[in-house]
Amino acid sequence: MNIFATKKIILACVLATSAASAFAEWTKVSESDDGEVSFYIDYKSIRKDGNLRKVWMVHDYMQAKKGGYKSVRLMVEFDCKAERYRTLTISGHSENMVLGATLGTENPSAPQWVYIPPSSSIETTLKIVCAK
Repeated sequence: MNIFATKKIILACVLATSAASAFAEWTKVSESDDGEVSFYIDYKSIRKDGNLRKVWMVHDYMQAKKGGYKSVRLMVEFDCKAERYRTLTISGHSENMVLGATLGTENPSAPQWVYIPPSSSIETTLKIVCAK
């Protein structure tokens, strides 16, 4: 494969990732008690596998965080039966609603399960996603 074909493939992948964020239908599902962060999901992205659900989420911040990001996009997996979740991939963005520059990405090699505290924003999200 020549270098021009490789560049075209890379460009297509970058555009596809950007387009996926731009065309997602983000629906607000909760916000933090202090109103500093709002939580959104893309209902169309929910995938079911037994008691597990995967969904794309956005955490949208009122103020930029350390590192300059104003929003993060996450692929989260919920265990509906055990009421826990883990983050499979995350990316930080310079503007609200995952717009602007991508400031960094992380794909944990062994994402850890986290139990969900009662009456939390993530519990609200779990109930919505698991009801689907």
